[in-house]
Amino acid sequence: MSSDPYLKELLQGYTGSEGDELQQYLLDWSAGTYGSVAQSILHHAARKGFAPLKYLRKAHNFSRKTAKRVPKSGYRLDGSAVYRKGKEFLIVRPDRYGVEKIVTYGVNEEG
Repeated sequence: MSSDPYLKELLQGYTGSEGDELQQYLLDWSAGTYGSVAQSILHHAARKGFAPLKYLRKAHNFSRKTAKRVPKSGYRLDGSAVYRKGKEFLIVRPDRYGVEKIVTYGVNEEG
């Protein structure tokens, strides 16, 4: 197991299979400005009122194919892109290999 204390905290209360599912979803995320992906997930899920696994599932199930991407190609000045569909959004940044990793997921209260 990782020495990341946030990962240990993130996995608390989940069954073995739920923990495995959660860790699989973490591979799609970037730590962004946080020390680890687990720390980012703990903060964003709590701030947005989701249990961490539910938050990760919702982000994982967000369809980029049917969402509007801003900008349509490339990235904004901060190196990110936003996918929007209805009230939901997903912010991504490419990793060092050019693979888009999720930075955050959310639901806007206003349409």
